[in-house]
This record gives sequence, structure tokens and C-alpha cells, in this order.
Amino acid sequence: MIRFTVKGLITLVLTSSALFLTPIRSDAQVNMNRLVKVAKSCQEDVLDPNYYKRMGLPLNDIYFQNKSIIQKRITSCINSRYHYSLILTKYPWLDSTGEILPGYPGSVLVGSLAKYFDGVYHTTSILDCIANQDLSSEKCSLVARSIASGTAFRNVQYFERYYTVNVCPSCVVAHDELSGSEKEIFKAFVQWFLTLETTHRRELISILGDGDEASELRYAIISESNAAVNKYWEVRQGVEEEEQERRRQEVLGN
Repeated sequence: MIRFTVKGLITLVLTSSALFLTPIRSDAQVNMNRLVKVAKSCQEDVLDPNYYKRMGLPLNDIYFQNKSIIQKRITSCINSRYHYSLILTKYPWLDSTGEILPGYPGSVLVGSLAKYFDGVYHTTSILDCIANQDLSSEKCSLVARSIASGTAFRNVQYFERYYTVNVCPSCVVAHDELSGSEKEIFKAFVQWFLTLETTHRRELISILGDGDEASELRYAIISESNAAVNKYWEVRQGVEEEEQERRRQEVLGN
């Protein structure tokens, strides 16, 4: 029964016209075409053990049988992938800028930094960190925490909540091969950043840097991603209610 509820109703969300007809109850505008694509990819991967095995992440049966755990994974996945899609839409050139490490595109790290530098008034100090290439300085503490987990993902509790786990399996492998080394990943990021065109560097600092404008831009992207998650569950609840009513009517022979 759990298997049907989780997989069957998930499929109904994708095929139901309700996904396009239900009014949006959020202040942030949700791109429905984007949400449908993101939700479809997340639903496929979250229910696929091979998705996690290819990253070497620990798994047991409860990850695929417990409805609450699956819902949390879907929420995290939709939030991360919708967010990353917005980043690539805003900076389409990012997709062709190459990797910071084998299997680890620089665009993914940009997305994860924009995600973890949350809040409207954060001071990231990332420009100073890049300029001085010194991750050990006190000003770089936020960058250090955001650049890597500090340990391999397979050793981190709730690994499925991490941006890279949801967005880029090959990035997880690259990260874990360095045992989550903040210093090495930061060094690779700086080298990648300095190869970018000057205009592109400035564009990235406009979202990753200090100041109200950068903070508000990060906040707007995060807000829309959160709204997309809320929209998904709003629609899914409606589909579940419709399915339950259909079953009632079948019992009554209607």
C-alpha cells in the first residue's frame, strides 16, 4: 500500500491537469513548466536506489519504504534542482565554463554557494577570500562552511539534504575523493573562477558577493524555489484527495 501511495500518486501529479490549473498561493512566481520538469526528474531519482549507489551513499530499505522520508527527499530535491535551474537561466554561459574538478562543474558550486549564502543581509566575504586565496582567515568562515561539508558525504547524517547530492552525483564522487577537503575544493574553485572572463566574474560576484543587491538576488531565487516546493505539495494534496474520492465512488458503484 505504501508503495502504491508513494509511486502511484507521484505519477498522478505529473499527469494531472491540476498542476497547471491550481491557483498559486505564494508571493513568488513559480514557473510551472520548470516545476514539472524538475518534479519529474526528482521523482524518478528519489525512488531509484541506483541514483544513490552511484555516489557510494549508505542506503537501507527504509529510504524507499517510509513515506515521510521519501517526502523529505522529494522536497529537498525539488528545492535544489529548481534553484539550480534558476541559476543556469540567469547565467546561461555558466553551463559551458568547465569543471573545477573532474566531474564537478563550476556551475554547481556557484549554485550551491548562492543557496547556502542565504538571508538578505549576509556578508559572504567571498571576493576577499578569492583575492587573498586564504580560506583560513576569519572572514572566510562562511565560505569554508559552504564550499565543502568538511567530510565525505557518506559519513554525513542526512546526506540527501545536500545540494550536490540532489543536483550532481558526479560532484559528490569528486568531493568524497578529497574527503570533503574545504581547502582543496576552494583552491580548485579559485583557479576555475580566475579563468572566467572579467564580465562573468563580475556577474558571479553580483550574486555571491556582499551588499544588499547580491543578498536580495539570492533571497529572491531561494524564495521562488521554496514557493515551487510548496506548489508541488499543494497540487499533490489535491490529487490525493481526488484519488480518494474516486475510490469512494467506485465502492458505491458510481
